Amino acid sequence: MIYFIWGILNIGLFIYFIVVCFKATKLIREELGLFSSIVFVLGLLSFLGQSYNNNIKKEPNSSSIKTWKYISEDSSKILDSNLISIELERIFVVQYDLGIKYGQDKLTQKNIPISAYSSAKGFISGTNWVPKSIIFNQTEDNYQFEYIVDGVVEWKLLGFIIYVQSKEYRGKAILK
Repeated sequence: MIYFIWGILNIGLFIYFIVVCFKATKLIREELGLFSSIVFVLGLLSFLGQSYNNNIKKEPNSSSIKTWKYISEDSSKILDSNLISIELERIFVVQYDLGIKYGQDKLTQKNIPISAYSSAKGFISGTNWVPKSIIFNQTEDNYQFEYIVDGVVEWKLLGFIIYVQSKEYRGKAILK
């Protein structure tokens, strides 16, 4: 519920900010002239249009989600690959997921992780999930991996980080 309230608070403050900006632009135009108000609006747009540094969640030179790679997918060691998705946590309007791509080793016939990613979906306004590490351990059962996902939830207000909450998920991934 707190995620929902935080998101509504962020949306409300953003709308209030836009209203204040319109009023400030009108006052600047009346007091300092049209040129000053245009410079003010362009300055605001440059701040609003500037994407915040989110390179931690992205692959280098890409727009895709950061993926942890454990073995080359083109490796001749892998027979075929499969993808499973695990729900790490569901909180009212937000869900954290772990995606695992795995394959079977040609020599040992054991399932091995190829790559993994973690993401958040749902109403995530005002929060940002940043996975820090994804670790796998083999188990005795060939159709299970133990996983550990570490990350942080950044709680933001109008784009500024107010609080950083650490999260760790542990569990077993049951393969198909």
